[in-house]
Amino acid sequence: MVRSVLLLALLLAAPLWSLEPANVLVVYNDKAAGSKEIAEYYAKLRGVPAEQVLKISASEAEEITRDEFNKDVLAPVREYVLAHDNILCIVPVRGVPLKVKDVDGKSSGNFEGHDEASVDSELMLVRQKDVPIDAAHENPYLHKDEALTLEHGVLVVCRLDGETVELAKGLVDKAVLAEALGCEGISYLDTRGLTSNDGYQQRDDLMEKVEDAWKTLGIRYLHDTKPEVQDLSTLTDALHYYGWYAGGQTPKGKVRFRTGGIDVHLHSFAAATVRGTKSNWVGPLLSWNATCTYGTVYEPYTVGFPYEHVMWERLAKGYCFGEAGMMANHLLSWQSVFVGDPLYTPYPVGWKDRKDRARAALTARLVPNPDAAPVDETGLVLQEPAADLLRARAETIKATVRKDPKAALALFDDVRFLVQDMGLEPWLAEVAKPFDDELRARFSAMKAAIKLDLTDTAEFDAALQDWKGLPIHKDLLAFKDELAKDQEKVAAKLLKKAESSLKGKKWFKAWCEAAETAAHKHAESGVRAAEILEAIKGNADGLKVAQEESDKELKPLVEKAQKDYDKKRYENAAKTLGREWRFFPESDQRKAAQALWDKIKAELSKG
Repeated sequence: MVRSVLLLALLLAAPLWSLEPANVLVVYNDKAAGSKEIAEYYAKLRGVPAEQVLKISASEAEEITRDEFNKDVLAPVREYVLAHDNILCIVPVRGVPLKVKDVDGKSSGNFEGHDEASVDSELMLVRQKDVPIDAAHENPYLHKDEALTLEHGVLVVCRLDGETVELAKGLVDKAVLAEALGCEGISYLDTRGLTSNDGYQQRDDLMEKVEDAWKTLGIRYLHDTKPEVQDLSTLTDALHYYGWYAGGQTPKGKVRFRTGGIDVHLHSFAAATVRGTKSNWVGPLLSWNATCTYGTVYEPYTVGFPYEHVMWERLAKGYCFGEAGMMANHLLSWQSVFVGDPLYTPYPVGWKDRKDRARAALTARLVPNPDAAPVDETGLVLQEPAADLLRARAETIKATVRKDPKAALALFDDVRFLVQDMGLEPWLAEVAKPFDDELRARFSAMKAAIKLDLTDTAEFDAALQDWKGLPIHKDLLAFKDELAKDQEKVAAKLLKKAESSLKGKKWFKAWCEAAETAAHKHAESGVRAAEILEAIKGNADGLKVAQEESDKELKPLVEKAQKDYDKKRYENAAKTLGREWRFFPESDQRKAAQALWDKIKAELSKG
């Protein structure tokens, strides 16, 4: 009885009807290369009727004038939409302009007189006639908890865009696979812990409510409340991300979000461009593998941002990205732009119970086993398009391996990451068979490098993660056990030296010995070594002494190696600089050594 009541409650809480492919109009620009390709790809994979793919002829630029917008974008879209009552969603694709510039540069207040806006936000009002172009308009669908209908008078608008045609098409792939198989990874909420009792704190408080939705979903997450914006390259297995407030970021390392991630950084000009990858946020987030994101194209003011807590409350109830975003979007004819598949539904009701069955069903489609019992596909979504897109990827890899094995392996690495931890290991093993010799050659090279330097395990550590499910992985695990024993023999001796140096307050020496111990990542002694490093960091005087000695030791080495580098004697420069500096405490000369080493490596790699 209790179970029945809970099930009924879930059903009542879920949207009874939601956007479907039949409600979608896809819009492309015939003047932009690849625009039609993206539109047709999306329509085919999502099942949008071919007659609901609309051609316009407009500027390829992201920013256009109001006259250009009215004539080349609004007019053809409005004509189609008003003639078709089934259209509730518009999907502009790469090539369709992004924003409409201000007409005269004059304004009389926060909203009045502002006629600049995102193209997408203007199209949300395409069913409404005689709407003034200046200022902003309250969204009648804001805070709703019901499926969008014709009576609401507005449209969902989400675009498929990004730096390249392939990136825009990839947004569809990621959405389909994540919806069909379920997302994996850790979500990160980066609020600022504000106590300023002003509009900024109010926004911080609203953002913190995202955590409530993630708790409801039962997904893994971490919440950082320190004022500083997190370096995204430090996030492990990142799936969803919400943060604020920086104009942009140049991460220290590589950033790659897991398939299905809705990743957003709140900043006034986050979506000033969606195709550039070096500035603002939306473009870079897309290049870092986000499946969906959103931002604003011009200054929105605080109330002009979509409300992230509302979006996540609706996603947690089973709404799609498009509807959830629209319910969270305060102002229309304003600055917001949503990027990603609007139909993407990451957490439909019952997703946890169906996830394992969905993965088994797709595996059965991709790697048929006549002796296995058939998998019940009742209630599963997107199995066929997910299988189709993965088969297409596999065929591309198969065709490429004959011409260029290295390029084919790179394609395989991409598809492996795309479905990482989604239960498709048997299929990956089949696709990887042509690469077995290449993988074993790479493994042999890893072992040779580790033999020369037991701490040189970066590539091996990555392979341990990346090659899961492949036949060679068991060999990696066996080697890992051997490596741990070999590293511990060395690390245990180094640890004793570090402990002795720490006891004698020989700060620099203790740091170097502990850092070298910790570099033996598979050794048990690494835990204690990390504690020594933290102890020195916590001792301001000791850390200062260590840093000063680091600079003193490294300065002559860096200067001598720099001279060799300047004379293009790169081998000599590498030998002079050596590798001991890796274990030195952070200091000016430590940074100089790293920078010089990177330049030397770049030159040596040229042969």
